[in-house]
Amino acid sequence: MKNNRRLENKVAIVTGSSRGIGKAIALEFAKQGAKLVITYNHEAGKAQDVIDIIQSDGGEAFFTQLEICDRHSVRNVYREALEKFGRIDILVNNAGFLEQKPFMTITDEDWDYTLATNLKSVFICTQEVVPFFEPQHAGCIVNISSVGGQMGGSKAPHYAAAKAGVISLTKSTARLFGPKGIRVNAIAPGFVRTDMYTKIVSNTSEADITAGILLGFVGEPGDIAAAALFLASEESRYITGHILNVNGGSFLGSGS
Repeated sequence: MKNNRRLENKVAIVTGSSRGIGKAIALEFAKQGAKLVITYNHEAGKAQDVIDIIQSDGGEAFFTQLEICDRHSVRNVYREALEKFGRIDILVNNAGFLEQKPFMTITDEDWDYTLATNLKSVFICTQEVVPFFEPQHAGCIVNISSVGGQMGGSKAPHYAAAKAGVISLTKSTARLFGPKGIRVNAIAPGFVRTDMYTKIVSNTSEADITAGILLGFVGEPGDIAAAALFLASEESRYITGHILNVNGGSFLGSGS
């Protein structure tokens, strides 16, 4: 772990990092020398598992519960990071929620919860981290959006709308904070093998899914982690406001 220095001594907070894409990002960052703040909502045991993996490789990390739509909870997590590691360098807004539902059956409560979890949370976490970045004249934010936010989604239109908002917010905050040395980018994953994907294939066959992916296969969490590492490292120091497509070509579609 200590030989790879792409994120050596950087402090990274990854929301929703007890499983799935967030877990993969946290583990990859730790391998590259970052000190990690692992956040979870309900499953502390899974967060501890991530900590155990990081620490067994000689890395530094702690976990804490986070209510991503609660500003007070977000502030507490940032305060803990500052107390334990002395600074914050990277924020990955990964935590999210997907519910597939026909458009005409989406309730106001469904809409509000989905927009809050996937979009309002990014607004709050970003707004609250900027004061830590400004004195450093440096900081990096990576938002996890979705190909659904680019193409629309007939099976989860409220989720797609929220993820489209993340793309717009990424560009807006990149404009706002670039002059302060803060970079903001986003990743738009396609289909990736996570718990969320398991829910999707319960309604759609994998054959139908891969038919719309030009490369012909479903991605793994590590594919997104590799992209996040690039955007968080100095290798992308001249990139901000960018939406990185990691979807096997599904955004291009299967048209001739």
